[in-house]
Amino acid sequence: MVLIVEFEIGTPILRRTVDAVSRIDVEEIYQSETGSTKLVCWMYGDDLEGVEPALADDTTVAAVSLLEDPGDRRLYSVTLSERGQAHLTYPTAAEYDIGYQEITVTEETSIRARVPTREALFAYRDVCREKEIPFRIQRIFEESAAAGDRYGITERQRKALIVALEEGYFDVPRETTLSAVAAKLDISDQALSARLRRGQANLLRNTIGGPAPT
Repeated sequence: MVLIVEFEIGTPILRRTVDAVSRIDVEEIYQSETGSTKLVCWMYGDDLEGVEPALADDTTVAAVSLLEDPGDRRLYSVTLSERGQAHLTYPTAAEYDIGYQEITVTEETSIRARVPTREALFAYRDVCREKEIPFRIQRIFEESAAAGDRYGITERQRKALIVALEEGYFDVPRETTLSAVAAKLDISDQALSARLRRGQANLLRNTIGGPAPT
């Protein structure tokens, strides 16, 4: 039975930055064509003017660009430094077909993930320990017991997929654009694109099967 696991890791990634905000939500993790690792992140806080100085001082960050600024939050593309990449556990998760569903950075980095087996979870835990990254499990439950998790998608992914479907984004030819769907959801094009990709990947893994994307 596939598991939904909620856990915390004590990674230094974005640790300096989160001191300047109230919360960071990581929307997407991916590798660029040059081989660098990038995070697409929403930054939340009462005063966001300190975000960019904090990012500049963060030794896990090599470069950053502002993607969206609706006022109450900001969306950034963050390129990890060598130190940041050295502490990244996402490649290990991908190796063991562990799919991240939600990543939130506050005092700790909280992750909600879909894990194929307990053996995969323990292997991931062991790599965290090898990297001297504290690892603490908060909750484990079977996927079938999770409300709304029939197909392993988060509520935000489900909503994005439904709106895109209803607006004709998946029609051939398309009846709407990515930007129009993003506007209805009040999120950026980049955030919607990431949400749709992850939602579709989760749906495919939970219906026709196949390994998690690396």
